[in-house]
Amino acid sequence: MNYLVAYISKTGTTEEIAKRIAKLLEERGDTVQALPISTIGELSGYDRIILGSPVNGMKALPEFDAFCKEKALASRASKDLFMVSYIFEKGRPIWKKALQKEKTRLSELLGARSAEIFGGRIDKEFPGFARFIFGTPKNLPLDIRNWEAVEAWAKDL
Repeated sequence: MNYLVAYISKTGTTEEIAKRIAKLLEERGDTVQALPISTIGELSGYDRIILGSPVNGMKALPEFDAFCKEKALASRASKDLFMVSYIFEKGRPIWKKALQKEKTRLSELLGARSAEIFGGRIDKEFPGFARFIFGTPKNLPLDIRNWEAVEAWAKDL
């Protein structure tokens, strides 16, 4: 099968997850390209497109949203979606609900076969005010990506 893992990344976290997914697909014998959305022209020739974006303000990045609407929707390839959020697993339920809503919106827009939200990574600890707003514990590790969850999802693609 011929896959494209198309992603946008602000800090490198989403890129690392995208490349891990691509590596797992290659290891099982699939043909895979992992590319930033800013470098992608045509989407023809792929059997399946995996789309990934970090979350900012409880939404996928605007450039990602535009890419999905302008390019991904035009492709006949099957689509899958992943999003990356530092607060998804450890934040307040209200934020989790907002992130789930965004995942559902994009998943329905794309007609995605599967969609997942993975934990992310930040460069420095949230200040106390942000921890209070998001409901994250004080000593939460800066990197809360769950590689086992990423790999399990990728194996099911």
